[in-house]
Amino acid sequence: MIRNMLLLFGALLAAAQPAIAMHHENPASDEGGFTTLMVKTSDPEAYIDVLKSNNSAFKATGTAAAGYCLTRSGHDHPGQMLVWSAFPTLSEALASSTKYDPMGSTDSAFTDLREVKYGVTWKPLMPFKLAPGYERMIRVVVPYADRMAFVAKMTEAQKGLYAAGFKMNLGVFESIGGGKTEANILHVRAVAPSASDFGAVLDAFYAGSIEMGGNSWIEAFAMVSEVKSDYMQECAQIYQAD
Repeated sequence: MIRNMLLLFGALLAAAQPAIAMHHENPASDEGGFTTLMVKTSDPEAYIDVLKSNNSAFKATGTAAAGYCLTRSGHDHPGQMLVWSAFPTLSEALASSTKYDPMGSTDSAFTDLREVKYGVTWKPLMPFKLAPGYERMIRVVVPYADRMAFVAKMTEAQKGLYAAGFKMNLGVFESIGGGKTEANILHVRAVAPSASDFGAVLDAFYAGSIEMGGNSWIEAFAMVSEVKSDYMQECAQIYQAD
């Protein structure tokens, strides 16, 4: 069953051919885990081309699926990106760091274009459908006593979005081994197929739509003690395991 699931911050192994699987409608799941490698690149387009053409790092880690997110607004620095990998279990996600060390890589195809910032593993706290697109990533602090209530409200918001006909997927992810940058941080992701689709959701939200889950989103964020950062990103899947 696990091999039929693709997670974000999971696995996508349902289709026999990678080209087909990349467009497969993936079920939402809170199993497995993700890793993200935060990087600064001098040439985002060139780095993305290298990631697409050189899958050696993805193969080395044993990831089920992988891709990138390029920051479009809210940058900490120019060339801000992350490379994500999805795994069927947290065991495999954590083990991946022992199979490939991006900071120790000698592959000039990568090292000439990027500066590695840090890596982190993520556990999805609510069912998440991996369908990369135009995404908002909000890094928040939520007291541990409120985390399950926060997730419950985000789950209600997701149901409201679907009921209103919006193709937006929400996710909440807890960091594991994120160092001082991601310690005690939750990543909240809202994912739409395109920038205009994302804007349509915001138009409805700011117009006061209750049906699309706006109230549940507000109630969830009332539990947030601090917003650490807020980015808009363009994301894509570029690798699928055989």
